[in-house]
Amino acid sequence: MEETNMKKILLFISIPLLLLIGVFLYENSYNMKESTKIIHTTSTPLNAFIAKPSHGTKQQGLVVFVHGDGPMDATQDGGYKPLMEKFAESGYTSISWDKPGIGKSQGNWLNQSMDDRATEVNDVITWAKQQPNINTNKIVLWGASQAGWVIPKVMASGEHKFALTILASPAINWIEQGQFNTQQELQNEGKTAQQIKKTIKKDQEILTLLNNNSSYSAYQKIAPKEDPMTKERWQFVQKNYLSDATSDLKKITTPVLLLLAEKDRNVDIQDTKQVYTQTIPKKLLTTVTIKNTQHAMLNPQIANSKWLTTLTAIMAPKDQLLDKDYLNTCQKSLNQLNKNKD
Repeated sequence: MEETNMKKILLFISIPLLLLIGVFLYENSYNMKESTKIIHTTSTPLNAFIAKPSHGTKQQGLVVFVHGDGPMDATQDGGYKPLMEKFAESGYTSISWDKPGIGKSQGNWLNQSMDDRATEVNDVITWAKQQPNINTNKIVLWGASQAGWVIPKVMASGEHKFALTILASPAINWIEQGQFNTQQELQNEGKTAQQIKKTIKKDQEILTLLNNNSSYSAYQKIAPKEDPMTKERWQFVQKNYLSDATSDLKKITTPVLLLLAEKDRNVDIQDTKQVYTQTIPKKLLTTVTIKNTQHAMLNPQIANSKWLTTLTAIMAPKDQLLDKDYLNTCQKSLNQLNKNKD
């Protein structure tokens, strides 16, 4: 009798465990061929991640991923893979890389200007064109957030021809974006008007230091107690805080898919939409607002919970991490591109 009960208990435990393992394996297995490669650019060797269409899927072109801000590895800890899979299913190879100083890439991303980042993207595309097993007949740029200052520079450089650019949640002006984000986050945290005013005043003092090209020690004297910038971050901001995409956007001559998050607290989507509409010819610009989503285009059901987002990224990234409308819109843009003549 005891042996029978023990078998039932083990069966009761093992079935859901096996199901959980099965879900995990499925959700972390993607319909694409993954590989890595060290790419020697003009500045530093970069560790690239390459995701190609599975066997039997015709190669249509290449999508080059351009990171937003922060110390990102090639796949953003796997967060890019659901989108890369969609692109692979449409026949596109995706390429991304560890930022300099992250993972196996050499250098330091905090030493880069937006122009440096644009040069880096152009170098990777040049390398890809030299690879006989990568189809570069159609080259697509995909980028999010800070990439909104990088990708327009890449296009404006004229070094390569692009079939399409997909920009998710890009900002226009660095300073204005920071001010907007600060205001939105403080309001979301329930701060009082007086607390918000105090923080904005502190930010203005920091902006004055930047305008005066002040030293890091000068910044330290007025830096906030919580999460102050490191010296390297301060120098990075000094290089880039005057970034504004407007002039580069005016030079764009290829189609752009602008994706805006309806509930973005990082970027003023109305400002972004207005500037893109005013600077890019109407026939080249398609704007889509993804409903209920925040800046990172995460699944709205998990976006407000860090632990839920982390759990989903581990257990069910393929189907539950990113917003489905966002994924489908990106994939449809490439499917439409495939219908167009080269």
